Amino acid sequence: MQFNRKGDATDIIFFGVVIFFLAVSMVVVIFVNVQIRDVIGNTVLNQTVASASILNSFDKINLTVTQRGFVLMFSILIIGLMVSSFLVRIHPIFIFVYLFTLIMTIINAVYLSNLYQAIIENAQFNALLANYTMITYIMQHAIKILVAVGALSMIITFSKLAQSQSMGGEL
Repeated sequence: MQFNRKGDATDIIFFGVVIFFLAVSMVVVIFVNVQIRDVIGNTVLNQTVASASILNSFDKINLTVTQRGFVLMFSILIIGLMVSSFLVRIHPIFIFVYLFTLIMTIINAVYLSNLYQAIIENAQFNALLANYTMITYIMQHAIKILVAVGALSMIITFSKLAQSQSMGGEL
């Protein structure tokens, strides 16, 4: 089976859902790394020569790599969405389909943002995520971001100039 898909209206819904799952995955990664770091720091494993290096590595992974990795994946998804919007050729009558899809995306983003807020309000996650603001900021502003990305995608999709094709010898 071969998919010849350049882009369509459902890309923005896919974008919103993927961002939510990436954010939750990064929160779980940070939580697990902190738990492993605590085990290494509070047990006999802390008495080794390499323990300071290991603890510093866990701190670096948690503070920079996971957050910057999330922002990088977020940016790549936005760029991919814009490129797919540029490549698709569609008749302007389908703007209503895109508007309906954008409204469904906003409704979906409300539920996913509220679910993410409920996850980070958990006592264990709340104290942990106070230092990790990039992921939380993006998820708290997901609705605004999705509206902006969706509107920009629609502008790119529907504002391309129609290129006239010249037939042999006609002017």
